[in-house]
Amino acid sequence: MSLPKVTQQNVHIFIPLKVAKVSERFAKNHGISKKQALLNFYNSKVYDILEQEDTKLWYEGVNYLYMGLEMDKNGEELDI
Repeated sequence: MSLPKVTQQNVHIFIPLKVAKVSERFAKNHGISKKQALLNFYNSKVYDILEQEDTKLWYEGVNYLYMGLEMDKNGEELDI
């Protein structure tokens, strides 16, 4: 049995768990609510890139995504 190919139509399956983990860490490190951290992530450039299957950002781990979110928050150019 082979695994299904990840496409733009099904990449959304991989995103929620990563968003939850990154947002939880962001909330803890910045002393904000989990809801606010989720909103920050969903409104970030990182999330815009994460939604695009062809970038393969969905394949990266939580630490990598968190680093990108911190860079975006600090107004740094994303290195992802």
